Amino acid sequence: MQNKGYTIPELVIVIIVVGIFSLIAINKASYAFVDNDVVSEETEEMILVKTATSYASSIIETLKNDDIYVTGKDLVEAGYLVDDENTLANVKLKLSYNAETGSVKVEILK
Repeated sequence: MQNKGYTIPELVIVIIVVGIFSLIAINKASYAFVDNDVVSEETEEMILVKTATSYASSIIETLKNDDIYVTGKDLVEAGYLVDDENTLANVKLKLSYNAETGSVKVEILK
């Protein structure tokens, strides 16, 4: 009679190999999710800066006299930004005018 099966050392080796591959896969997957959060935050900041720059261009005469502070909610109400989830509503921005270069500077206040 032949024994059809695996020995204990063979099973242990298979379990160790599967465990190592699982750890590698979980590690890679966790980095993927962290990177997405960072990319998402950077994208939101980029959108805010571009939107605030457009808004500042429309009120440049007021901006030449003094710095203006706006929030994401102000940009939504002015029609420059769509924020369905209200994630950007409480973000504060400082808009200033640089007379030397004739450009607008947008700073995100944290």
